Amino acid sequence: MAKTETPKSRARFRRETPEDRRRQLGEAALRCIVKHGNAGVSVRQIAAEAGVSQGLITHHFGEINELVAYAFDIMSEGLLQSTLKAVGEAEPTPRGRLEAFIETSFSPILFDRDVLGVWVVFWGLILHSPRMSTSQQAEYSDYVNTVEGLIRDLADAEGFSVGDIRLTAIAFTALLDGLWLAWCLNPTAFKPDEGIQLCRNWVEGLRRGAYAARHE
Repeated sequence: MAKTETPKSRARFRRETPEDRRRQLGEAALRCIVKHGNAGVSVRQIAAEAGVSQGLITHHFGEINELVAYAFDIMSEGLLQSTLKAVGEAEPTPRGRLEAFIETSFSPILFDRDVLGVWVVFWGLILHSPRMSTSQQAEYSDYVNTVEGLIRDLADAEGFSVGDIRLTAIAFTALLDGLWLAWCLNPTAFKPDEGIQLCRNWVEGLRRGAYAARHE
């Protein structure tokens, strides 16, 4: 009669996969950086945060920079996926999707000063770690590609011209990044709703030809 309980008993002791363990270590690294800044980039502290031996970090990542880059991948991918989720749940029109993207960019998902602390650590490492530089380039490319698609869809749907869609997406990304950084450094500088309006104004300029092809 007790045989039906066997699968449950075995399920409790499911062995963690290497990717499960890597994920746990990456999340522990993020927590350490949030708590301690640059001082959190430490095998000893991350191992203690994760409740594992320092040797396990070496086993899965080899060196600390590899673990920190992986933590960066976790954070940046999570932020992008949260944004894409909001876009996917928006009104299914190019205008609705771009509006959702803008609003999410000024929501607590991204407007969080703890995120700035993590980014400051990552920015410092990018200059000295090829692995971090590669991760940052991939993250930036994914983000710009997302913006590029949203702008292209809007231009096609509304019939306005955009000369260089890639440079236009980079310009809009720079606006978003600049507003985010300004707010993180001084939250009294402007309100998130004002940031949303500034981006809407930028999109209106886009509609009126601010980034249309110029003919000599």
